[in-house]
Amino acid sequence: MLINIHAHSISTSSADEFVLPNCIVSKDYLYEQSCSAGIHPWYVDLNEEVQWEALVKYAEKPQVVAIGECGLDKLCSTEWNRQVQIFEKQITLANELKKPLIIHCVRAYHEVFTSLLRKQVAVPVIFHGYERNWPLAEQLLKNKNYYLSFGAAILKGNLDDVIKQIPMHRFFLETDDKPTKISDIYAYFCRARKLSTKQVEDQIMANFNSIFKST
Repeated sequence: MLINIHAHSISTSSADEFVLPNCIVSKDYLYEQSCSAGIHPWYVDLNEEVQWEALVKYAEKPQVVAIGECGLDKLCSTEWNRQVQIFEKQITLANELKKPLIIHCVRAYHEVFTSLLRKQVAVPVIFHGYERNWPLAEQLLKNKNYYLSFGAAILKGNLDDVIKQIPMHRFFLETDDKPTKISDIYAYFCRARKLSTKQVEDQIMANFNSIFKST
């Protein structure tokens, strides 16, 4: 079973895949299957109070197994303080419900890390779509509850150093909003790490089970 930890569509999934789709609350929909739900920093300005009320309602539903994607983005137009405020509210919500966080972070790792510390995050944290270098990854992974998820960006070959060094119990793979098949991302990771597909499948399954014990 290939686990796709973060996707914005389930239309391309197959029988040998488990997809955890993401619901962006501003778009007013919720999957019936296991999913994540959060207020994306790009869309904070769209009826923020209505979004928050919807997220609180969604987050308590059993199929919502993670909060997010949520986080901080220095390239989007949303005013910075509003991004921080809604992000930190979602950290608190995740803590209250004991559900993992899926993080969107663009050029704001220090600030995301600061918010997670300030709100005393007590749940597993998955930094989705990781595309940075190994020194930053190593710094993030000093927190035993932090995980990195790799997407189609690894196919460019720029993340081989990170792939080769990341502890096997601290990563996931995803498609995000890309048309790339999750099987292609698995295949590349296996080649770069020099592991069999079964080894990687089994490891990601173990990682998933360790985080989503009640799923």
